[in-house]
Amino acid sequence: MAGKISPIVWNDTFATGVTTIDDQHKILVNMLNEANERLDESTTRDVLLEIVKDLISYALYHFDEEEELMIHTRYPQTPCQQHMEEHRAFSERVTTIQRELVQGTLIHRDELIGYLNNWLINHIMGTDKRFESFVLASEG
Repeated sequence: MAGKISPIVWNDTFATGVTTIDDQHKILVNMLNEANERLDESTTRDVLLEIVKDLISYALYHFDEEEELMIHTRYPQTPCQQHMEEHRAFSERVTTIQRELVQGTLIHRDELIGYLNNWLINHIMGTDKRFESFVLASEG
């Protein structure tokens, strides 16, 4: 069996400065790290489905919160649209994984955790940081 993917270790480089968003990002990181710990070669489809369902549920809640903040702060249309498109693409990908699991197609734990970890880190460090900089400047 292959070793586990290294957990994401939260540090200040991930912080956006917007407390509610940072707190939600920490929850997502913890959820991914817990999923990484739970998954192994003997993980059943039901456990995979439960993990994916929980992750997508919290991610959708988080995306709604971010998007409400975008509207409230009058984030410019083009970056706002691009940010929301990233959220939609992520949701569609995870929903596809969920649908495939229901149909009996399993995803390898490394593929699932690798995708989720990479997406979250890249999204926080790029798209979210640009948005949160705008939020902090608008509050400034």
